[in-house]
Amino acid sequence: MPRRRTVLAAATGLGLIGTPAYAAGGLKSLVDAQLAKITGYDTVAVGAFRGRESYAVRGGAIFQIGSITKTFTALALALHGHIDDPLAKHLPRRFPAPEGVTLAQLASHTSGLPRLPPAMFEPPHVVDPRDPWAHLTEEILIDALKKTTLQTPPGTKYLYSNFGAGLLGLALSRNYEAMVRHRITLPLRLKDTVMTLNAEQRRRKIQGYDPEGVATPDWRLPVIPGAGALYGTVDDLLRYMRAHLGDAPRFLKPALDLVQRPRFEESPEMSLGLGWHIVTLASGRKVVFHDGGTGGFTSLAGFSPKDGTGVAIIVNKFNADLFGHATELIEAL
Repeated sequence: MPRRRTVLAAATGLGLIGTPAYAAGGLKSLVDAQLAKITGYDTVAVGAFRGRESYAVRGGAIFQIGSITKTFTALALALHGHIDDPLAKHLPRRFPAPEGVTLAQLASHTSGLPRLPPAMFEPPHVVDPRDPWAHLTEEILIDALKKTTLQTPPGTKYLYSNFGAGLLGLALSRNYEAMVRHRITLPLRLKDTVMTLNAEQRRRKIQGYDPEGVATPDWRLPVIPGAGALYGTVDDLLRYMRAHLGDAPRFLKPALDLVQRPRFEESPEMSLGLGWHIVTLASGRKVVFHDGGTGGFTSLAGFSPKDGTGVAIIVNKFNADLFGHATELIEAL
């Protein structure tokens, strides 16, 4: 979850258990070939779609998807409407809101809020480095808001902010899990995109590892789950991206279109939608993407609206660089 490499610096992220391949052999061969290049991880799940063809390896394995959660938070905002309302209008009353910040700016990382809540990881707070957000309470968040100074004027600069995305989720609902389930995952049939795993899902949940290869607990994000608290699978991410290309119930389509519409240009190579980053690859192809990471996982989902293609990759190790693998595969589709 809460991390973000500069996109252009990042090239800006068992036995085989395959999901059924509805694809021609070409798509399966491309995914399998890319999988063979992603080495150094205990478990890798990879999948892609091209038009109506889809294929995934370990597509049903469950991982934390980290900051890809932010795209669900942004979609919930698009469904909510009033995207340019001030944050102050929607935060619970006892939470002080930064002056001039709008909901859309939170979703597009142009609010000027810092990356993390001020003083959240400093004494007297007791922080578990293996689960660094678990200690967060409403009182700590309120105190952080009181100490917050905007880094840039709202709407003027891209500054990736876990703090801002978390506040957006809180502004939209005090029950983030129920909001996402009823508005997004149930209508889109994303059965494994959840905050709370049931017994069957826990059996498919993969153990995560830190950068040194040590088993680590899943991260918990109380109070601001909209920043990165969801679990998911490659199968669900592929279905979710295809929904953005039109394979969705009619009532969801306007919001799915809105979130991938550019709102802020960071550079000629990258612009921001609501939740999603839109990058232009060396080939000229535009890709809508987001990556994510928690203490034991790294994930990436990206799709090309013009070509009707998409790629999802998840590994069970923190801070892996998946962008090159994802773009290589999406260029090959």
